[in-house]
Amino acid sequence: MRISRVTPSSLVPMSDRGAADGDILTLNAFCDRLAAAAPGETLTYYVGMLAHDCGAMSLVLPEPRRLELCAIASRALQLAEAGRVHLLQRRLGPERFAYLAVVRPQPRRIGREMAAPIFGRALAEAA
Repeated sequence: MRISRVTPSSLVPMSDRGAADGDILTLNAFCDRLAAAAPGETLTYYVGMLAHDCGAMSLVLPEPRRLELCAIASRALQLAEAGRVHLLQRRLGPERFAYLAVVRPQPRRIGREMAAPIFGRALAEAA
Protein backbone atom coordinates (compact mmCIF):
# COMPACT_ATOMS: atom_id res chain seq x y z
CA MET A 1 0.00 0.00 0.00
CA ARG A 2 1.35 3.42 -0.95
CA ILE A 3 0.89 6.27 1.48
CA SER A 4 1.29 9.91 0.52
CA ARG A 5 2.49 11.90 3.43
CA VAL A 6 0.81 15.24 3.97
CA THR A 7 3.52 17.83 4.46
CA PRO A 8 3.27 21.62 4.35
CA SER A 9 4.73 21.63 0.84
CA SER A 10 2.20 19.03 -0.34
CA LEU A 11 -0.65 21.24 0.81
CA VAL A 12 0.11 23.81 -1.84
CA PRO A 13 -1.37 21.61 -4.53
CA MET A 14 -0.14 21.41 -8.05
CA SER A 15 -2.71 21.57 -10.83
CA ASP A 16 -2.56 17.82 -11.41
CA ARG A 17 -3.02 16.98 -7.71
CA GLY A 18 -5.96 19.07 -6.65
CA ALA A 19 -7.40 22.50 -6.19
CA ALA A 20 -5.16 25.49 -5.59
CA ASP A 21 -6.17 28.25 -3.21
CA GLY A 22 -9.68 29.27 -4.24
CA ASP A 23 -9.68 27.00 -7.30
CA ILE A 24 -12.33 24.36 -7.61
CA LEU A 25 -12.05 21.02 -9.32
CA THR A 26 -15.04 19.98 -11.34
CA LEU A 27 -17.11 17.16 -9.89
CA ASN A 28 -16.06 14.91 -12.77
CA ALA A 29 -12.37 15.67 -12.23
CA PHE A 30 -12.73 15.01 -8.50
CA CYS A 31 -14.36 11.63 -9.13
CA ASP A 32 -11.88 10.71 -11.88
CA ARG A 33 -8.89 11.49 -9.66
CA LEU A 34 -10.30 9.50 -6.77
CA ALA A 35 -11.08 6.55 -9.04
CA ALA A 36 -7.50 6.55 -10.33
CA ALA A 37 -5.93 6.94 -6.88
CA ALA A 38 -4.40 4.04 -4.99
CA PRO A 39 -5.35 3.35 -1.38
CA GLY A 40 -3.59 5.82 0.91
CA GLU A 41 -3.25 8.54 -1.72
CA THR A 42 -4.41 12.03 -0.79
CA LEU A 43 -6.28 14.48 -2.98
CA THR A 44 -6.63 18.12 -2.00
CA TYR A 45 -10.07 19.02 -3.28
CA TYR A 46 -10.32 22.58 -1.96
CA VAL A 47 -8.23 25.22 -0.23
CA GLY A 48 -10.13 27.98 1.50
CA MET A 49 -12.95 27.89 4.02
CA LEU A 50 -15.43 25.34 2.70
CA ALA A 51 -18.42 26.03 4.95
CA HIS A 52 -18.21 29.77 4.33
CA ASP A 53 -17.45 29.53 0.61
CA CYS A 54 -20.36 27.10 0.00
CA GLY A 55 -22.87 29.31 1.78
CA ALA A 56 -25.73 30.70 -0.30
CA MET A 57 -24.93 34.23 0.82
CA SER A 58 -21.20 33.91 0.16
CA LEU A 59 -19.73 36.37 -2.32
CA VAL A 60 -16.33 34.65 -2.41
CA LEU A 61 -17.13 32.64 -5.54
CA PRO A 62 -19.32 33.26 -8.57
CA GLU A 63 -22.56 31.26 -8.41
CA PRO A 64 -21.61 28.46 -10.89
CA ARG A 65 -18.28 27.86 -9.11
CA ARG A 66 -19.97 27.92 -5.69
CA LEU A 67 -22.49 25.31 -6.84
CA GLU A 68 -19.67 23.13 -8.21
CA LEU A 69 -17.87 23.38 -4.87
CA CYS A 70 -21.06 22.37 -3.04
CA ALA A 71 -21.45 19.36 -5.35
CA ILE A 72 -17.86 18.26 -4.70
CA ALA A 73 -18.27 18.67 -0.93
CA SER A 74 -21.50 16.67 -1.04
CA ARG A 75 -19.91 13.88 -3.09
CA ALA A 76 -16.90 13.78 -0.75
CA LEU A 77 -19.24 13.35 2.22
CA GLN A 78 -21.17 10.58 0.41
CA LEU A 79 -17.91 8.76 -0.32
CA ALA A 80 -16.80 9.10 3.30
CA GLU A 81 -20.11 7.74 4.57
CA ALA A 82 -19.75 4.80 2.16
CA GLY A 83 -16.28 4.07 3.54
CA ARG A 84 -14.43 4.95 0.33
CA VAL A 85 -12.41 7.92 1.65
CA HIS A 86 -11.36 9.59 4.88
CA LEU A 87 -12.02 13.33 4.92
CA LEU A 88 -9.47 15.52 6.65
CA GLN A 89 -8.73 19.17 6.87
CA ARG A 90 -5.48 20.88 7.69
CA ARG A 91 -5.37 24.42 8.97
CA LEU A 92 -3.07 26.55 6.82
CA GLY A 93 -3.78 29.89 8.46
CA PRO A 94 -6.59 32.07 9.72
CA GLU A 95 -9.79 31.08 7.90
CA ARG A 96 -7.81 28.98 5.43
CA PHE A 97 -7.86 25.19 5.32
CA ALA A 98 -6.82 22.44 2.94
CA TYR A 99 -9.62 19.89 2.49
CA LEU A 100 -8.24 16.42 1.85
CA ALA A 101 -9.73 13.13 0.72
CA VAL A 102 -7.60 10.09 1.55
CA VAL A 103 -8.51 6.98 -0.44
CA ARG A 104 -9.29 4.00 1.79
CA PRO A 105 -8.42 0.42 0.89
CA GLN A 106 -11.49 -1.43 -0.30
CA PRO A 107 -12.39 -4.83 1.13
CA ARG A 108 -11.82 -7.76 -1.16
CA ARG A 109 -14.99 -9.10 -2.65
CA ILE A 110 -15.66 -12.79 -2.57
CA GLY A 111 -16.63 -14.06 -6.00
CA ARG A 112 -19.79 -16.09 -6.39
CA GLU A 113 -17.77 -19.20 -7.17
CA MET A 114 -15.90 -18.88 -3.86
CA ALA A 115 -18.91 -17.82 -1.77
CA ALA A 116 -21.02 -20.91 -2.48
CA PRO A 117 -18.59 -23.46 -0.97
CA ILE A 118 -17.92 -21.23 2.05
CA PHE A 119 -21.60 -20.69 2.83
CA GLY A 120 -22.43 -24.31 1.98
CA ARG A 121 -19.94 -25.57 4.57
CA ALA A 122 -21.22 -23.08 7.16
CA LEU A 123 -24.79 -24.28 6.64
CA ALA A 124 -23.74 -27.96 6.81
CA GLU A 125 -21.87 -27.35 10.08
CA ALA A 126 -24.85 -25.48 11.55
CA ALA A 127 -27.20 -28.41 10.80
